[in-house]
Amino acid sequence: MNKLTKIVVTLGPSSDSEEMIEKLILLGVNIFRYNFKHNTLEWHSERIERVKKIADRLGVVVGTLIDLQGPSLRINMPQDQLIIEKGEILAFGASAFENGKKGLSITHPDIINHLKPGQKLLADDGAFTFYFQKEKDGVQLRSDTTGVLKNHKSLNIPGADYPFPVLIDRDFQGLELAARKDVDFIALSFVRNARDIRIVHKEAEKYKVKGKYIAKIETQSGLDHIDEIISVADGIMVARGDLGVEIPVEEVPYFQKMMIKKCITAGKPVITATQMLQSMIDNPTPTRAEVSDMANAVYDETDCVMLSAESASGKYPLQAVETMRRTVSYNELLRTENLTRSFDHSVKDIPSMICDTAYGLYLQHVHSNQKIAGFLVFTQTGKTAQLLSRYRAKTPIYAFTPNKKVRDMMTINFGVVPFSREVQPDAEVSRQSVREVVDFLLSKNLLQKGAKLIVLHGDYWAVTGGTSTVQLVEA
Repeated sequence: MNKLTKIVVTLGPSSDSEEMIEKLILLGVNIFRYNFKHNTLEWHSERIERVKKIADRLGVVVGTLIDLQGPSLRINMPQDQLIIEKGEILAFGASAFENGKKGLSITHPDIINHLKPGQKLLADDGAFTFYFQKEKDGVQLRSDTTGVLKNHKSLNIPGADYPFPVLIDRDFQGLELAARKDVDFIALSFVRNARDIRIVHKEAEKYKVKGKYIAKIETQSGLDHIDEIISVADGIMVARGDLGVEIPVEEVPYFQKMMIKKCITAGKPVITATQMLQSMIDNPTPTRAEVSDMANAVYDETDCVMLSAESASGKYPLQAVETMRRTVSYNELLRTENLTRSFDHSVKDIPSMICDTAYGLYLQHVHSNQKIAGFLVFTQTGKTAQLLSRYRAKTPIYAFTPNKKVRDMMTINFGVVPFSREVQPDAEVSRQSVREVVDFLLSKNLLQKGAKLIVLHGDYWAVTGGTSTVQLVEA
């Protein structure tokens, strides 16, 4: 059986060859992520095209996700690295570039004007702690850490809600590329509230971007406004790296579970990301704690788990993906299914009511120990498949659509196995068309003869929001 939890892999120099991409796809990668904090625009454009070409040749559906840089703060120094001693006073801002001065600045130096004396700043994912101070001869940082700080490392200001720009110049280039390459998902960094999402929507409309927007939650402000963010975003990424610097690290597991639950209730996909297999950047096997972390994400019922540096720049990208696939697949079988799950919806929301009916039919078979081999969904927009996905049934959702773009955007949804099928715009969903799709699944060895499927469809293939029928068929 196909794994139900999806795998997102970040492409980078360790994994971007044609041979590696093919192996990654065959291992079960569902979405390839392109991190705009690294590499040139041309590099990303070429790799997106390369992955699509290989996936088409293999006949495998994969999604494309570009991760915009957003208003992330980075260290900006006149040298490649700085040796720092605990208690040392460093010049901060423009003065760091004056002759004879030892210090550093940041990528958005205007933010310095909003800092208050005593403010804590954390560099390199929390490895370095500094405290801001104002003196007669200018602003400074007092180091609370001894070590070697490298240029361009991350900088976080815990609790800050300063007027950062939502998009930077490079992000506009990313939106243009997203439109040109028909990218499926656009991840937005450091989303603080619903307004940030609306600003990006407005800018993206200028480029005619057709992808879905994934809000990365990595600040306290994002947590404070999580409900409004979920309501306007197409999905959420639990970005545990920066989040674990912005808030106390012991709080991250709670907020991970909270965000996943809220996304399931809202019917929005959620990606659990960062440091899932961090040790495999340098080692061929994971720690037991990392395996437990991945398994817990499965038990949390996340839609996707994600690899970052492990696959982009690590020494063992294939082993990391294989470890993730095995861990996800094994623990999905052991996950206790929530058989009392229900969702509130309007009586006018016909697709949601139909999904309720379909899941009720599924439960009847589960309670009587009769196996359902899967759901079969005919969908124009992907909404019915996404709504059905939130029940987290332990069986695949085979989703067929006449729209290839919709097919690719369903790669993010838990349990959904997407296909596209060319049909006439006015084609009916008849008994014959259901039979043809079932025979197709049999030919792909996704079903066995005699298996039972719960089918959801409308009267026509190409009618949006037309799902109106639930039936039980036998393969």
